[in-house]
Amino acid sequence: MIKKIIIVVIVIVLIGGVLFFIKSRKSEQPYTETQVITTDVHKTINMDATMNPDVYADITAELPTLISTVEVSINDTVKKGQKLFTLDKKSISAQISNARLAVERAELAEQQARRKWDILKPEERESIKKATEQSRQTLNELYAQASKTTITSPIGGIIIEQNARVGEVAQGTVIKIIDPKSLQVEALIPEVDIAKVAKGDKSFIIFDAYPNKVIDGTFVSMDSGSTLNQNNTYFKAVIDIDDKSDVMVLDGMNASVDVEIEKKIGVVAVPRDYAQKDKQGYFVYGLNVESNTEQFNKKYFEEGIVGDEFVEVISGLKTGDIIVMPEEK
Repeated sequence: MIKKIIIVVIVIVLIGGVLFFIKSRKSEQPYTETQVITTDVHKTINMDATMNPDVYADITAELPTLISTVEVSINDTVKKGQKLFTLDKKSISAQISNARLAVERAELAEQQARRKWDILKPEERESIKKATEQSRQTLNELYAQASKTTITSPIGGIIIEQNARVGEVAQGTVIKIIDPKSLQVEALIPEVDIAKVAKGDKSFIIFDAYPNKVIDGTFVSMDSGSTLNQNNTYFKAVIDIDDKSDVMVLDGMNASVDVEIEKKIGVVAVPRDYAQKDKQGYFVYGLNVESNTEQFNKKYFEEGIVGDEFVEVISGLKTGDIIVMPEEK
């Protein structure tokens, strides 16, 4: 008798559990819902960008020459006219002597060649003349370098590259200086978007170094010359940071920029995720309380700005209307 009672109890519990599970499944809403609201609608163009200085100086030696002294280091702040490094005068004097000899030899070779100028080919004549011109140019450059063995900074700023070493030959970019106040955001705008942007457009900058901070900026200018990147045409744009003291910005920092091309304040709107579109236009789903067969119905509306997060409603919906997003739609 006891066994039968236990079995009955177990069966009742199992049946109750199944009924509770079925009832709870039916009570789950197969959709999410929200309301039509009044809000601001923004439309932007997104671009990858990099921090670059507008004012900078690449310090180079006109000809390879030994460095005798170095006065600055990387990250130093320098003033315009401040001494950076000096070149070895003895080294330049030796080069000048060699250059004079090279000029004499080139001029002598040209004089001898001119005795048989008429039988030489045009390209041979051109090569001989170029050799003489090049030797003279090298000598003149050495004379110029000998007059300025002390190299000074042409601008005030910060040294971000320093390749000067005492006893080494100065070649290529020896020192690079930037004016940190001139740092600006440079981005590439796709050709299809160039007509949408204009000087003064509000911009929003997020640096990779500060992923949780949005920096206000202003669209300043766009180059007239195009750039080809992966077979697509782009134009370089400059976005200025409104307040550079807001964050520490450095040369070469990467960022993402949203340029605001359209904005409506305080308009009726629906979240963009809820807005759908078919051949008849934009619509949202509502609950169909009058039908037992279809749970949802389409509510068409006239759209305004299709923004990044919201779609403006011109007519067809009003603030407070309940709209839904079916799970399987």
